[in-house]
Amino acid sequence: VAIYNHEQSLNRLPRRNGRARNYNDSDLQLRHTIANYYGMISLIDHNIGRILISLEERGLAENTIVIFTSDHGDWLGDHGMMLKGPMFYEGLLRVAMIIKGPGIPSGVVSQVPVANTDLAASVIEWAGISSKYETHGKSLKSLVENRSSRDFAYGEWDLNPIHWGLDLKLRVVRTPRYKLTLEKNTDAGELYDLQEDPHEITNLFDKSKNIRKELEDMIRSRPEDELSKPLIPSGLH
Repeated sequence: VAIYNHEQSLNRLPRRNGRARNYNDSDLQLRHTIANYYGMISLIDHNIGRILISLEERGLAENTIVIFTSDHGDWLGDHGMMLKGPMFYEGLLRVAMIIKGPGIPSGVVSQVPVANTDLAASVIEWAGISSKYETHGKSLKSLVENRSSRDFAYGEWDLNPIHWGLDLKLRVVRTPRYKLTLEKNTDAGELYDLQEDPHEITNLFDKSKNIRKELEDMIRSRPEDELSKPLIPSGLH
Protein backbone atom coordinates (compact mmCIF):
# COMPACT_ATOMS: atom_id res chain seq x y z
CA VAL A 1 0.00 0.00 0.00
CA ALA A 2 1.39 3.41 -0.91
CA ILE A 3 0.25 7.01 -0.59
CA TYR A 4 0.19 9.06 -3.77
CA ASN A 5 -1.72 12.05 -5.13
CA HIS A 6 -4.94 10.59 -6.50
CA GLU A 7 -6.90 13.74 -7.32
CA GLN A 8 -6.27 16.18 -10.13
CA SER A 9 -6.55 19.19 -7.83
CA LEU A 10 -3.78 17.80 -5.62
CA ASN A 11 -1.29 17.98 -8.50
CA ARG A 12 -0.71 21.60 -7.44
CA LEU A 13 1.28 20.32 -4.49
CA PRO A 14 5.07 20.04 -4.80
CA ARG A 15 6.01 16.59 -6.08
CA ARG A 16 7.75 15.64 -2.85
CA ASN A 17 4.37 15.95 -1.13
CA GLY A 18 3.03 13.19 -3.34
CA ARG A 19 5.43 10.58 -2.05
CA ALA A 20 5.18 8.51 1.08
CA ARG A 21 6.41 5.33 2.59
CA ASN A 22 5.53 2.09 0.81
CA TYR A 23 3.82 -0.61 2.84
CA ASN A 24 4.76 -3.82 1.07
CA ASP A 25 2.88 -6.07 3.47
CA SER A 26 1.24 -9.19 2.09
CA ASP A 27 -2.52 -9.69 2.26
CA LEU A 28 -1.98 -12.00 5.22
CA GLN A 29 0.05 -9.35 7.08
CA LEU A 30 -2.62 -6.73 6.38
CA ARG A 31 -5.28 -9.07 7.74
CA HIS A 32 -3.18 -9.53 10.87
CA THR A 33 -2.90 -5.73 11.22
CA ILE A 34 -6.67 -5.34 10.95
CA ALA A 35 -7.26 -8.23 13.37
CA ASN A 36 -4.86 -6.63 15.87
CA TYR A 37 -6.72 -3.34 15.53
CA TYR A 38 -10.05 -5.03 16.29
CA GLY A 39 -8.43 -6.83 19.18
CA MET A 40 -7.21 -3.55 20.65
CA ILE A 41 -10.73 -2.14 20.36
CA SER A 42 -12.02 -5.10 22.38
CA LEU A 43 -9.24 -4.59 24.94
CA ILE A 44 -10.12 -0.91 25.36
CA ASP A 45 -13.85 -1.68 25.61
CA HIS A 46 -13.19 -4.28 28.30
CA ASN A 47 -11.03 -1.98 30.42
CA ILE A 48 -13.33 1.02 30.07
CA GLY A 49 -16.04 -1.31 31.34
CA ARG A 50 -13.88 -2.11 34.37
CA ILE A 51 -13.54 1.61 35.11
CA LEU A 52 -17.31 2.17 34.87
CA ILE A 53 -18.01 -0.80 37.13
CA SER A 54 -15.47 0.50 39.66
CA LEU A 55 -17.15 3.92 39.69
CA GLU A 56 -20.50 2.23 40.40
CA GLU A 57 -19.06 0.05 43.16
CA ARG A 58 -17.41 3.03 44.86
CA GLY A 59 -20.54 5.16 44.71
CA LEU A 60 -18.89 7.72 42.42
CA ALA A 61 -20.89 7.20 39.23
CA GLU A 62 -23.59 9.74 40.12
CA ASN A 63 -20.99 12.46 40.58
CA THR A 64 -18.70 11.68 37.65
CA ILE A 65 -18.74 12.70 33.99
CA VAL A 66 -16.99 10.12 31.80
CA ILE A 67 -15.81 11.20 28.34
CA PHE A 68 -14.49 8.52 25.99
CA THR A 69 -12.73 9.74 22.85
CA SER A 70 -9.47 9.58 20.87
CA ASP A 71 -7.04 12.01 19.25
CA HIS A 72 -7.39 10.36 15.82
CA GLY A 73 -8.43 7.18 14.06
CA ASP A 74 -6.41 4.84 11.86
CA TRP A 75 -6.76 3.87 8.23
CA LEU A 76 -7.21 0.18 7.54
CA GLY A 77 -6.83 0.36 3.78
CA ASP A 78 -9.10 3.39 3.28
CA HIS A 79 -7.95 5.23 0.16
CA GLY A 80 -5.17 2.66 -0.16
CA MET A 81 -3.55 3.81 3.09
CA MET A 82 -2.65 2.35 6.47
CA LEU A 83 -2.06 3.91 9.89
CA LYS A 84 -2.19 7.73 9.81
CA GLY A 85 -0.96 10.77 7.89
CA PRO A 86 -1.70 14.42 7.07
CA MET A 87 -5.05 13.89 5.37
CA PHE A 88 -8.49 14.59 6.80
CA TYR A 89 -10.37 11.54 5.56
CA GLU A 90 -13.13 10.22 7.82
CA GLY A 91 -11.17 7.17 8.94
CA LEU A 92 -8.69 9.46 10.63
CA LEU A 93 -10.79 12.53 11.41
CA ARG A 94 -14.00 11.02 12.77
CA VAL A 95 -13.46 9.42 16.16
CA ALA A 96 -15.66 8.10 18.92
CA MET A 97 -16.93 10.56 21.51
CA ILE A 98 -19.17 9.05 24.16
CA ILE A 99 -20.25 11.03 27.22
CA LYS A 100 -21.83 9.43 30.28
CA GLY A 101 -22.87 10.89 33.59
CA PRO A 102 -25.59 12.51 35.69
CA GLY A 103 -27.96 14.66 33.67
CA ILE A 104 -26.77 13.24 30.36
CA PRO A 105 -29.50 11.38 28.43
CA SER A 106 -28.58 7.82 27.49
CA GLY A 107 -28.95 6.32 24.04
CA VAL A 108 -28.89 9.67 22.22
CA VAL A 109 -26.74 9.95 19.10
CA SER A 110 -25.91 13.44 17.81
CA GLN A 111 -24.83 14.15 14.23
CA VAL A 112 -23.67 17.67 15.11
CA PRO A 113 -19.96 18.13 14.25
CA VAL A 114 -17.74 18.82 17.26
CA ALA A 115 -14.01 18.72 17.98
CA ASN A 116 -11.61 17.61 20.70
CA THR A 117 -10.79 21.27 21.31
CA ASP A 118 -14.28 21.50 22.83
CA LEU A 119 -13.38 19.15 25.68
CA ALA A 120 -11.46 21.61 27.87
CA ALA A 121 -14.34 24.10 27.88
CA SER A 122 -16.80 21.25 28.49
CA VAL A 123 -14.96 19.87 31.51
CA ILE A 124 -14.64 23.36 32.99
CA GLU A 125 -18.38 24.00 32.68
CA TRP A 126 -19.43 20.58 33.98
CA ALA A 127 -17.09 21.00 36.94
CA GLY A 128 -18.67 24.38 37.71
CA ILE A 129 -15.36 26.21 37.78
CA SER A 130 -13.84 29.10 35.86
CA SER A 131 -10.56 29.41 34.02
CA LYS A 132 -8.34 32.43 33.47
CA TYR A 133 -7.35 31.00 30.08
CA GLU A 134 -9.37 31.28 26.90
CA THR A 135 -10.00 28.17 24.83
CA HIS A 136 -10.58 27.74 21.11
CA GLY A 137 -13.34 25.20 21.75
CA LYS A 138 -16.89 25.62 22.99
CA SER A 139 -18.48 23.65 25.80
CA LEU A 140 -20.57 20.67 24.74
CA LYS A 141 -22.83 20.87 27.80
CA SER A 142 -25.66 22.82 26.17
CA LEU A 143 -25.35 20.66 23.05
CA VAL A 144 -25.64 17.46 25.09
CA GLU A 145 -28.65 18.91 26.89
CA ASN A 146 -30.19 19.76 23.50
CA ARG A 147 -30.26 23.49 24.25
CA SER A 148 -28.04 24.50 21.32
CA SER A 149 -26.59 23.35 18.03
CA ARG A 150 -23.75 24.31 15.71
CA ASP A 151 -23.10 24.35 11.99
CA PHE A 152 -19.56 23.06 11.62
CA ALA A 153 -16.36 21.87 13.25
CA TYR A 154 -12.91 23.15 12.31
CA GLY A 155 -9.50 21.52 12.33
CA GLU A 156 -5.96 22.13 11.17
CA TRP A 157 -2.70 20.26 10.66
CA ASP A 158 0.64 21.91 9.86
CA LEU A 159 3.77 20.00 8.92
CA ASN A 160 7.20 21.60 9.28
CA PRO A 161 9.43 20.73 6.29
CA ILE A 162 12.51 20.69 8.53
CA HIS A 163 11.12 17.85 10.61
CA TRP A 164 8.89 16.02 8.16
CA GLY A 165 10.19 16.84 4.67
CA LEU A 166 6.74 18.24 3.89
CA ASP A 167 5.48 21.80 4.03
CA LEU A 168 1.74 21.50 4.55
CA LYS A 169 -0.76 23.87 6.11
CA LEU A 170 -4.04 22.00 6.10
CA ARG A 171 -7.37 23.46 7.19
CA VAL A 172 -10.59 21.46 7.32
CA VAL A 173 -14.21 22.32 7.98
CA ARG A 174 -16.89 19.68 8.39
CA THR A 175 -20.65 20.21 8.41
CA PRO A 176 -23.20 17.42 8.91
CA ARG A 177 -23.16 16.89 5.12
CA TYR A 178 -19.99 18.33 3.57
CA LYS A 179 -16.28 18.42 4.30
CA LEU A 180 -13.70 20.76 2.78
CA THR A 181 -9.94 20.43 3.20
CA LEU A 182 -7.65 23.26 2.02
CA GLU A 183 -3.87 23.34 1.73
CA LYS A 184 -3.00 27.00 2.30
CA ASN A 185 0.38 27.03 0.56
CA THR A 186 -0.98 25.85 -2.78
CA ASP A 187 -4.78 26.31 -2.69
CA ALA A 188 -5.17 22.60 -3.39
CA GLY A 189 -8.20 21.04 -1.81
CA GLU A 190 -10.75 18.28 -1.46
CA LEU A 191 -14.52 18.65 -1.08
CA TYR A 192 -16.82 15.72 -0.38
CA ASP A 193 -20.57 15.28 -0.04
CA LEU A 194 -20.62 12.85 2.88
CA GLN A 195 -24.32 12.13 2.45
CA GLU A 196 -24.04 10.98 -1.16
CA ASP A 197 -20.39 9.88 -1.01
CA PRO A 198 -19.62 8.60 2.53
CA HIS A 199 -16.41 6.89 1.38
CA GLU A 200 -15.03 10.16 -0.05
CA ILE A 201 -14.38 8.92 -3.58
CA THR A 202 -15.58 11.86 -5.71
CA ASN A 203 -13.74 15.12 -5.12
CA LEU A 204 -16.09 18.06 -5.81
CA PHE A 205 -13.48 20.76 -5.18
CA ASP A 206 -13.50 22.08 -8.76
CA LYS A 207 -17.16 21.26 -9.41
CA SER A 208 -19.37 22.51 -6.56
CA LYS A 209 -17.97 26.02 -6.32
CA ASN A 210 -20.90 27.56 -4.42
CA ILE A 211 -20.65 24.97 -1.65
CA ARG A 212 -16.88 25.31 -1.69
CA LYS A 213 -17.13 29.08 -1.17
CA GLU A 214 -19.59 28.64 1.70
CA LEU A 215 -17.21 26.25 3.44
CA GLU A 216 -14.17 28.44 2.71
CA ASP A 217 -16.00 31.32 4.40
CA MET A 218 -16.47 29.11 7.48
CA ILE A 219 -12.71 28.58 7.62
CA ARG A 220 -12.04 32.29 7.22
CA SER A 221 -14.53 33.08 9.99
CA ARG A 222 -12.02 31.74 12.53
CA PRO A 223 -8.94 33.97 12.18
CA GLU A 224 -8.33 33.71 15.91
CA ASP A 225 -7.20 30.13 15.33
CA GLU A 226 -4.20 31.39 13.38
CA LEU A 227 -1.14 31.80 15.60
CA SER A 228 0.70 35.09 15.12
CA LYS A 229 4.01 33.33 15.81
CA PRO A 230 4.92 29.70 15.12
CA LEU A 231 5.24 27.44 18.12
CA ILE A 232 8.76 26.41 19.07
CA PRO A 233 9.20 22.65 18.48
CA SER A 234 9.73 20.75 21.72
CA GLY A 235 11.65 17.92 20.09
CA LEU A 236 8.90 15.51 21.12
CA HIS A 237 6.82 13.74 18.49
